[in-house]
Amino acid sequence: MANEQVLAVPTERLNEIGRFAGFSRSFDGAAAFTHATFVDRAAAEVDESWRQIIPYVVVVCPNGVLSYRRASAGGEARLHGLRSIGIGGHVNPSDLEDGLGALRAAPIETLARAAARETREETRGVDDTPLTWIGFIREDTSAVARVHFGVVYAANTADEAELSDEGKMIDAEYASWSELSARLAEFEGWSRHVIRAMAEA
Repeated sequence: MANEQVLAVPTERLNEIGRFAGFSRSFDGAAAFTHATFVDRAAAEVDESWRQIIPYVVVVCPNGVLSYRRASAGGEARLHGLRSIGIGGHVNPSDLEDGLGALRAAPIETLARAAARETREETRGVDDTPLTWIGFIREDTSAVARVHFGVVYAANTADEAELSDEGKMIDAEYASWSELSARLAEFEGWSRHVIRAMAEA
């Protein structure tokens, strides 16, 4: 994490555009990312004046939504042991080949490319699957949540996806939205918000 630069937006700017709690399909993401820039990750992890941008990909297979448990090998210790339906991570300068200008002009499309890179690293069988934006996540109930902002995509695969062998994610399972909804207590906060929204759709 030392000297890693990650994409973030000022929390104050997000608040000016409109506060919400949980999952939103209506938040004005284009306006939010006008103020995006790269900051030092180590500092941003403990500075609630910034929200680090996290593309969060939900993989939907013919046999259900892919979920997994976060292993101790993963980078975010505050989430270890919890189940998740989100594949994703921080956005680094190398993810934005055309720079911040392209992000500000077309944020959803530009972040999808970063999300696709992360998905290729962490799964098998999702490589060429188009990503569809489905909403944003904001949560203020925990320290880790208050320094992150989620951009949620869905990858609807024709075949069963699998976890990579990186070891950060283990115990892959597949379940319907209603089945996941019945097990909310097992999941990290962001996953809970997406599961509730999709189960009610």
